[in-house]
Amino acid sequence: MHYKWILPDAVDEQKRNELCRVKSFHPTISEILIRRHIHSLTDVNRFFSFDLAYLHDPYLLPDMGKAVDRLYKALRDGENILIYGDYDADGVTSVSILYDALFKLGGKVSFYIPNRFDDGYGVSVSGIKKARQRDISLIITVDCGITAIEEVAYARSLDMDVIICDHHEPAKTIPSATAVIDAKLPASSYPFRELAGCGVAFKLLQALYRGIGRNEWDVLNYLDLVAIGTSADLVPIIDENRILVKLGLDILNKNPRPGLSSLIETCGLRNKTISVSNIVFALAPRLNAVGRISKAKKAVHLLTTDSFQQGIFISKILDAENKTRKDIDEQTFREAVELLESDENFEKQLIIVLARENWHTGVVGIVSSRLMEKYHRPALLISIQDGVGKGSARSLMGYDIYQALNEQQHLLVTFGGHRFAAGLTILPENVKKLALALNQSAMKKLDIRDMVPSLEVDARIDLDQVDANFLHDIGSLAPYGPGNLRPVFVSYGLDVVGEIKIIGKNHVKMKLRQNGIVIDAIAYNFRDILEAFKLKIRVLDCVYVLEEIKWSGQTTLQMRIKDLEVIQ
Repeated sequence: MHYKWILPDAVDEQKRNELCRVKSFHPTISEILIRRHIHSLTDVNRFFSFDLAYLHDPYLLPDMGKAVDRLYKALRDGENILIYGDYDADGVTSVSILYDALFKLGGKVSFYIPNRFDDGYGVSVSGIKKARQRDISLIITVDCGITAIEEVAYARSLDMDVIICDHHEPAKTIPSATAVIDAKLPASSYPFRELAGCGVAFKLLQALYRGIGRNEWDVLNYLDLVAIGTSADLVPIIDENRILVKLGLDILNKNPRPGLSSLIETCGLRNKTISVSNIVFALAPRLNAVGRISKAKKAVHLLTTDSFQQGIFISKILDAENKTRKDIDEQTFREAVELLESDENFEKQLIIVLARENWHTGVVGIVSSRLMEKYHRPALLISIQDGVGKGSARSLMGYDIYQALNEQQHLLVTFGGHRFAAGLTILPENVKKLALALNQSAMKKLDIRDMVPSLEVDARIDLDQVDANFLHDIGSLAPYGPGNLRPVFVSYGLDVVGEIKIIGKNHVKMKLRQNGIVIDAIAYNFRDILEAFKLKIRVLDCVYVLEEIKWSGQTTLQMRIKDLEVIQ
């Protein structure tokens, strides 16, 4: 086994039976819902309903009324409005939503996305100076700005108003903007804290439409962009996000905007059902790539074009830059692993902190994620260029990397983010001090024995339980994502039928049988483990997810194995 299997606790039989009786669920599906804290019939009805009535009132967000009033004045008076965003998929979708909508409302609107290499992350003085040169009087930040205290003050000194539209964690001091919209503000009464940046931008647009007397539900045509940004940013797909993503996926699959239609074509997903997984592993990386390698404004041009042909042209650029990004990513990952494992004490480190001259700043976040997955501990990768270190950190459940950096902010120039991901700027002489301080602090919160990766299992099943009704009930739990992952099952004593086949470089395919039922199974990156047994394996225990695979017009069921134990 690669992982420690966390098996599910027993559930209240009375609650399970009640869900089975009232909702006609398979008992296992009822158990999964209860384990995910969806207990009551009210909870269940809300979980399975995508009614717009369950969306929260945008005016419950802090300062929303102030933001709408100021934005309406700018539109009415013909002021120059600038949408100032981030360069990742959440940022470019946020920018695209407001830029496109305000333009169609007759606004004199432009957008600005900082260059990762020249401006760094978030709102910058250089970006504000450029806004002043454009005669901008109102800046709307999206997916950034909540920690831009000095930058907002500078903008105000130049007679520019600022509306902050963000979803990241605020610091103790809040920027003195005209309006600050963030559900995570301490005084916020908004019922849901986990909107992505594009979700907050969508809410601002919804409130604006209502405020100026338009049908606020006209904004629903932007939900394809909201689904992209929300899925890409890996925020929990629960509550309001679940509704926004589901309705957005419906648009992506039925009538996506021309730019997204062309991107779907370029990714080879035409005539396939687009899911959150397709967004995370196909669409979003291409939108992210231009922000990592060159200029993210190309992604906004793609998402706002009315021409499919122009979209194809831009999509091919994004695709090419994504391939370049992958090559840089792979080289940086190899160098990071070599650097880490050359340290004889690396296995004792609870937090991985690595720094090197001239690593590509566009991939340090991706490589941090890969290091975290490989070693199952939080990772921070820092690129040092021109005497300044720029880093990106990724963390796992149970360790708040944002809070950890907040405790060491005296060692940092700037930092921002949330509990699972953060970015920072640091002077090179403070890197070792930061690594030591983070590891000393982590000793109070983490144990090296906890670094063994674990797999949470939703339910134990036998293969003869898997029928059409069972698969239908599983599918109804989608869209999947953080907070509502695809159900993970465990089955014991599965017989291997026929020979085990190696496919690709390191993947294994086989057929497994239990109680007379045979199901195809695939195990990615398991070749080395199974070859240790010379592929002479007859019985397995498996942890897996169930997937329906469509190929050549036919649909087949497949187990995607996440871990296994060889019994004989």
